Amino acid sequence: MIAPVVLRAQHILYSDHLQHLKMTHKTALVLRATGVQGRAVTRHLTSSGWNVHAFVSDATTDRAVAVQKISDRVTLYSGTLADANSIEIAIRGCNALFLNQMPSFTDPDSETREASTVLTLAKAAGVTHIVHSTTLSLNDSDVQTKVLGNLAAFAILKKGEVEGLVRASGIPWTIIRGGYFMTNLTMPFAPIMFPGIQEGTFTSSYRPETILPLVDPDDIGAFVAAAFNEPSKFESNIVNVAGEKMRVEDVVKEISRAAGQEIKAVYRSAEETEKAQQNNPLVAGQKLSLDMEKYVDIEEVQSWGVPLTDFKTFLERNKDIIVP
Repeated sequence: MIAPVVLRAQHILYSDHLQHLKMTHKTALVLRATGVQGRAVTRHLTSSGWNVHAFVSDATTDRAVAVQKISDRVTLYSGTLADANSIEIAIRGCNALFLNQMPSFTDPDSETREASTVLTLAKAAGVTHIVHSTTLSLNDSDVQTKVLGNLAAFAILKKGEVEGLVRASGIPWTIIRGGYFMTNLTMPFAPIMFPGIQEGTFTSSYRPETILPLVDPDDIGAFVAAAFNEPSKFESNIVNVAGEKMRVEDVVKEISRAAGQEIKAVYRSAEETEKAQQNNPLVAGQKLSLDMEKYVDIEEVQSWGVPLTDFKTFLERNKDIIVP
């Protein structure tokens, strides 16, 4: 017969072991891990001691392999957000979730439908913190009226619906509303967003004085890691993130300087924009972002204590993707 004192000692040791596991178990599921946000989140999490289940559509692609190479703490999981089984497999053993989605122009309701599935599986898996990435535009209390009739409206409104699902999930959450991605102004996105830029013309539906709240997606990765590492500080908070506010004419000048060649800014007239936005969601999106800078305070962003990146520094760090 085992003495009671021995059983008590074994119980204490076992409890200490469970507590140690609880404290050291840091595993996050990162959705869309090959995207600019997903890669940034993966880098910052792994560098701060987290294991990452990187959810990708195809683990054999160069982009997925590049994510795998970020750290030996990364494990790739293939699947789609429409496939509940693949999500369930990927989220096993995770206690954190980075929820990051892309809108679908062929199935606008897919974001809410897929998010609902992910959140249900996250709760079942024992996830204790969700960080959800959305957009600054949702800070506008009149956003539903302002975007009415715009081709890109659903890309904003559906993210608002998903935010509601996240807050109602019963899982502690943090929502990050990011500004205009600096990566949209570099390769490979810039030629799509601004036709003719490789030939030296920056064509947009902005005005020279339009102010863009620019954010380096890497900074979003830093905020996500900070939220997971300091949950008591970030839980139940909507965090706006931008690194610098800059006028469009100054953005073009900075790109010209970094590229070593002059890029001329061309601004569509109101009539040209109205016509172009009817079948071009990128132009429609530019119209929606004309006053987005009003919804973020840089000093407030700085108050979170996460280092921010200005546009000049971003271009210097990313010389390999500056528009040629």
